[in-house]
Amino acid sequence: MTRFYVVRHGKTLFNKKGLYQGWCDSPLQPEGIQQAKEIGAKLMDKSFSLALSSTSERAMDTMHYIIANRGIPYKYEKGLREVFFGKKEGDPFAVSRPDPEQDWIGFAFCGGENRDDARARFMHTLEKYADQDNVLVVSHGAVIARTIEYLRPDIAKTRPHISQLVPNCSLTIFDYQDNQWQLIQLPQKEV
Repeated sequence: MTRFYVVRHGKTLFNKKGLYQGWCDSPLQPEGIQQAKEIGAKLMDKSFSLALSSTSERAMDTMHYIIANRGIPYKYEKGLREVFFGKKEGDPFAVSRPDPEQDWIGFAFCGGENRDDARARFMHTLEKYADQDNVLVVSHGAVIARTIEYLRPDIAKTRPHISQLVPNCSLTIFDYQDNQWQLIQLPQKEV
């Protein structure tokens, strides 16, 4: 069995400004750096065989703050990136919100990525590392949320906002064994 400790990156400039941030990137804010250091301290007693990060700078930086001075081997994986929001990338949420059904399905309507395709990409990437014990993963709100909703359809029915379901630097735990996924812990700020 492999246990994946999945952390959403720390708060960024685009998070603070309420802008779509999928494959485009913005730097961690001082609050985001502090969040990453805090969750790193809370995870200090956990033994990780590997740390993985999305190739987005905000996720890579978060991972490095979490594993600082621990000697944990790490890798960057494009498959752990956020949903691609297409023409909405960098737009303000308030001005550029798609209608609820478009938003739920994904962003192919504006040149972006379907949320289910992004979720499948995310889960298949993690499955490549299912020969490890405990794996730290730093990724993004929408792909983490969609994975939770996939495994827990009752949560999907309520359609919570990503920032409420998966706050910055929250920890979600998934187990993978015998080609089966299990959600062990919903996103929490307290470890």
